[in-house]
Amino acid sequence: MAALGLRRSRRNTPLSDMSTDVSTHLVSENIPSPQELRESVFLTPSPDEHIIRQRSRRAAAKALSQIHSIASAEEDEEFDTWTFETPPKTPKPQSPRKRLNLSPKKHDSPTKSPVKASKKQRVQRQKATVPLETELKGLSQDQLIDVIEEVVNNHPGLEQEVRDLMPQPDIRPLKDQLYCLQRNIYKSFPNTRWGSSRDSFCYRRVRTHLETFKKTCIEQGKHLLNAHAHEALFEYLLSAWKYTSEMPSWDNPSHNKSKQQCFKHLASQFMNGLKKSVLEKEQYMAIKSRLAEAVETDSEIEPCLGQIDKILSKLI
Repeated sequence: MAALGLRRSRRNTPLSDMSTDVSTHLVSENIPSPQELRESVFLTPSPDEHIIRQRSRRAAAKALSQIHSIASAEEDEEFDTWTFETPPKTPKPQSPRKRLNLSPKKHDSPTKSPVKASKKQRVQRQKATVPLETELKGLSQDQLIDVIEEVVNNHPGLEQEVRDLMPQPDIRPLKDQLYCLQRNIYKSFPNTRWGSSRDSFCYRRVRTHLETFKKTCIEQGKHLLNAHAHEALFEYLLSAWKYTSEMPSWDNPSHNKSKQQCFKHLASQFMNGLKKSVLEKEQYMAIKSRLAEAVETDSEIEPCLGQIDKILSKLI
């Protein structure tokens, strides 16, 4: 036991003294001990964990602030409802309000204001200065017909005077229209062509313009025939016959269908006009001489010569 005690005393004395000195030195210098260093390694949170903790703290603080604001608002509402409730106001008798009358009194200005009157007079004065011819130019053909019919119906004695003043229809715009359509036909031909200029290829290039010429030529003659303007009708038909004869003749006979249809309709309109016309003998003689020239172009109009001979035989 004595030896054991001696051994313990030998072991504890220097080490214990050294540890005591070291611990006192660490405490005095505020230096963490090894045990504390080991604990700090395991207890110090990582940067990610530190950020998560801060977020959770901010969220909790925000939630608490919302709860406090809601509670304070509810308390304010309750306080307002039962503390500051005032009795309803009693309505005061109101006197009728006077309206501000800005319009002049009747006895002050019996007539309308001078500004409006001057405006109305100025408009009437401008409208009266517009010539009748200018206003009639703005009307369509149907509107002009309605105006003339209304005037004649209200004044039957003017009908004969209107008939005497009516001129023959002006066919110059109609002939100009045919001339322009004929030019379009020849403009649509190919510029350079090694083969024939009347073959199927060229016909396909100008077919649309041929159909347009045919339609316009027939419709214009029908319009004059329905108007019973026979003198103007014959003049137009002879001019249209000349323009039709100048249309191209194609290598393929089936492509000349538009041209033949124009001749056929023009001859039919000429015949119908001769049967209904009442002209002077000299006029029929002039038409006959021009028909003889048209027959040389196409024989479709030859029956019209026989009709003129019948008319002339009756006039003699």
